Amino acid sequence: MDVLSDTLRVVRLSGAVFFTASLASPWSFQSPPAADLARFLGLPTESMTLFHVLVEGECMVTLDGHEPARLETGDVVILPHGAPHVLSTDQRTTPQPMSAFLPSTAGEGIPSVVTTGPGSVTRFICGFLYCDQQFNPLMGTLPEVLVVSNRDQIAPAASNGAHPHANAHAHHGTASPTPRVVAIRPGAWLETTLRHTVAEAHGPGPGSAVMLARLAEMLFVEVLRRYMLELPSTQRGWLAGVKDPIVGHALQLIHTSPDRDWTVDDLAHAAAVSRSTLADRFTELIGEPPMRYLTRWRMQLAEQLLRQTNLGIYAVAARVGYASEAAFNRAFKRHVGRPPAAWRVSEG
Repeated sequence: MDVLSDTLRVVRLSGAVFFTASLASPWSFQSPPAADLARFLGLPTESMTLFHVLVEGECMVTLDGHEPARLETGDVVILPHGAPHVLSTDQRTTPQPMSAFLPSTAGEGIPSVVTTGPGSVTRFICGFLYCDQQFNPLMGTLPEVLVVSNRDQIAPAASNGAHPHANAHAHHGTASPTPRVVAIRPGAWLETTLRHTVAEAHGPGPGSAVMLARLAEMLFVEVLRRYMLELPSTQRGWLAGVKDPIVGHALQLIHTSPDRDWTVDDLAHAAAVSRSTLADRFTELIGEPPMRYLTRWRMQLAEQLLRQTNLGIYAVAARVGYASEAAFNRAFKRHVGRPPAAWRVSEG
């Protein structure tokens, strides 16, 4: 089984485009914390990923702990954890809250924000992906910011005045990283899908909202695949674990047969390494021991089955590796906070 595909199937990422913009410079807007934005959009708050597609013009993205980066036409900036950030034409303009740019009343179709002025115009698409599961090994391993670009490296934006909300890290006197770049190659699937996304957002027809949501999800999956393939050997985290021949094999076994009564010895034997080698390598890359990961993944699967099927509690327990309903009830309550039957009612 493909571990990344299995995780995406269970984690249930959903995407949407929530507005397009055409802004005359100078302009600057600041996103709220992810939890506040999720409440504003009426979405679950466990996981919120934001993205901005720069359709025309230039702007900069600024967030704490990173150098401000200059974006060009065709770039996409992704905030996997919904980190508060500023998009702007320069670092002198005082940021306005994102809500100040949104239409006061919702109309049909995708909201469009337009400002006029003497300066050059920047056009972009803003959207989000969200997930309502608490255990999300995939999203937790991603950096705070990714840039999808046809350039191999994103240079820091030239300093042109202190930004009121930027560079909170500067006083430490240490160099801050520029965003990680996922490259777009002309004619490749990522570049083609991005062009379709832009075309759909600016020439909406029947079903555009649904089409854009699916395109956003597919773009994100392709970015994940590219990002994982380009990870250096020194990288830590879940995606690095999937790539690792030892840990990746253990993850594949767990995801293929979560109902099996696995032990660390079983996983180590299947991966042809010692028990201590597997345990140490798994913990080093994933951040937790194999059995704890197995338990948390089983609880994630149990939530999916309880929410999406009519299976009884005993059948769900068996599907995720528990021989008795009582043992499953105890484990589920310990990890989720409520017994599975009560959780199912509250989520229904």
